[in-house]
Amino acid sequence: MVLRRPIATVALVIIVTAVMAYGVTRLSTTTEFKEFLPKDSPAVITTDEFENKFGSATELILLRAENVLRAEVFRTILDLENLIMNSPEIENYAETTTSYATIVTRSVPGNLETLPDAQLEVIILNAFNGYPEMRKFVNENQTVALITISTSPGMSKNERNEKTQKFVDLVKEFDENRAEVELEVTGDLVVSNEIHGLMDRDNKVLIPAAVVLLLLILFAMFKRMSDIGISLLVVGICALWAVGTMGLLQMEFTMIHVALIPLILGLGIDYSIHMLNRYYEELEKHGKSRTAVISSVRTTGFAVVLAAVTTIIGFGSFMVSDLPAIGTLGVFAALGIGFSFLLSTCFLPALLLLRGEGSHVRKKVERGKAVDRALGRVARFSERHGKILVGVALLLAVASAVWGSSVSTEMSFKTFLPSDVPSMVAMDHLSDEFGGRYVMVVLAHGDFSDPMALREMLEVENAVLGRGETITGSLSLASRIRDIANRLYGPVPIENLTREQIDALKGMIEEKERNKLVKDNTAVIYFYVNAKSDKDMASASRAARDVIREKELTFTEMTVNGEPSVGGIPVIIGDISESISAGMMKTTVLAILLCLLVVAIAFRSIILGAITLVPLGLTVAWEFGAIKIMGWSMDILTMGISSLIIGVGIDYGIHIVCRFLEERKRSGDPAASVTSAAVSVGRALTAAAATTVGVFGILALSRMPALMRFGTLTALLISFTFASAIVLVPSILFVWSKRRTA
Repeated sequence: MVLRRPIATVALVIIVTAVMAYGVTRLSTTTEFKEFLPKDSPAVITTDEFENKFGSATELILLRAENVLRAEVFRTILDLENLIMNSPEIENYAETTTSYATIVTRSVPGNLETLPDAQLEVIILNAFNGYPEMRKFVNENQTVALITISTSPGMSKNERNEKTQKFVDLVKEFDENRAEVELEVTGDLVVSNEIHGLMDRDNKVLIPAAVVLLLLILFAMFKRMSDIGISLLVVGICALWAVGTMGLLQMEFTMIHVALIPLILGLGIDYSIHMLNRYYEELEKHGKSRTAVISSVRTTGFAVVLAAVTTIIGFGSFMVSDLPAIGTLGVFAALGIGFSFLLSTCFLPALLLLRGEGSHVRKKVERGKAVDRALGRVARFSERHGKILVGVALLLAVASAVWGSSVSTEMSFKTFLPSDVPSMVAMDHLSDEFGGRYVMVVLAHGDFSDPMALREMLEVENAVLGRGETITGSLSLASRIRDIANRLYGPVPIENLTREQIDALKGMIEEKERNKLVKDNTAVIYFYVNAKSDKDMASASRAARDVIREKELTFTEMTVNGEPSVGGIPVIIGDISESISAGMMKTTVLAILLCLLVVAIAFRSIILGAITLVPLGLTVAWEFGAIKIMGWSMDILTMGISSLIIGVGIDYGIHIVCRFLEERKRSGDPAASVTSAAVSVGRALTAAAATTVGVFGILALSRMPALMRFGTLTALLISFTFASAIVLVPSILFVWSKRRTA
């Protein structure tokens, strides 16, 4: 069809590309961690309900001074809070602000700001000693004060992101004009905005860098500008189609999808390289462009089809992951590879036909002769010393698997943000001074004028506080009413209060604060988590869930879909972390089994199928040793590398086996067939491996730690896979062929 209608083929591609370009304009990005979990997850449902009713997040300001209890600093805090609440630039962004200064002004009658400094400082010290909740907002040596900003519910994502940046800018400007204090800003939305900024930066830097690298490798391979242009055009359209489809389907582009375009560029270019390499080989034989196109598609086409199918299987295995973002990455990466195969076998031949080779056959270009000679020597060495090479590789694989079995998992803000960005520096300072302020929430439904409902809330709150060292504090309607009642009536059990007393005590809580604690029949318990790692977050989540499961709650409901209604960033990150290892095992096993099935059917031999997988099995084992040597942990991106390596790395074995079978059929000599196969496809494999390794190496330039590790490790493992395919597969094929002919 393509040979008969090359112009129609090109026109069709242009039309589809225009539609996909429109899809790109509809693409939206997100930096929310909850997008990594299923939408029906209890943690996500709870977090969504909390954000819709009580606000999207809590932002934090650390204020540093020589003594934060001084009158001058007290007034500075009130000025800053007033600015945040009343600035027209961030109107309706903050619902409440809380600090030790707001607690003092709320608790002590009169206009404190007009008092002389000495008198005001006496009042501050008396309040500090009389109100224990104030100590949550001042560190031990009284040099750092904490200001919390509860954001308003109901903001759209774009409005929230825009106002968060304006909030940060507002605090910075205030800091520059106040010499007596130093301010730092952090919090969920501030961190999310910085991740979003890094995503934009990475897209602007990594994609052009990947294109430049491909240009250099393609020039070294073909030394013809039209070949370079055609190859880049094909793979560029593939990447655009994949991202455009994502936009048309209105899928969210998350932090890990930053790897999608470089991934498609690095892998999709391989199909064009193999097709062009065989095209010129056939052109030198036949002298006619049309004949060369037909022959290259018929010969290399089978290997390309098989390589594409197995690569798609490798990425498709991501779909069994419990993490939706990993699943969508796999789907659209597989889609991009499918587009690469389709365009390389249809669009690229059409372009070659339209270009033609002029009235004479293109002169043979002496390209890659040094590579050919090196590959020939490697093949002959592999043939002679195959048993030793395989034995050493197996020994290293076993040692790596055993040594790397203790590799841990990791998931936190630091997975996507380097430790030197301002919000992460502030987060570390917050942890040092106040024991952490990650907010975990438990939602309760009931009648909260009923003293028995408040008692159940208080029992859950106290039980969770006693379960783990990582949970450093809490706040709820029940504990606030208890504290006020203790001041008014002395220590009295909350269940002994009447409904009228409870309603009166509720009225003593400032309206904005009360709205952060209870709305209608829903109340929230806030727990402050000092988490150094995702393990700490998972531990805090388990503590809250275990308490709710153990309690026999009669007057309140604290479950969603039968599971504890526990949410917030610590819960979501903890749940993601616990899904990483299980997800990696499922995707890896599925990818290996499906790829083995496909190649065994294609080659009509389970043995040949197993031979193509030898480099992959070794590399997957080496992966854990490599992670251990680098001192890294498994994260949400590195968990998918094993499946990726299986889908990508199997291409090398497939091309070698396919060409070996072709050469053996022609000559019948196993030794000559091994050498000829290694030389014939080795040049294209070397170029393909160089582009793939190079593009993933480009990801190592990312400022996002997870993406940097993903790129570095994938580039290293693909190098391992390529080397083991070039060295080990020919020797195994030689032994297998000799035994079959013996």
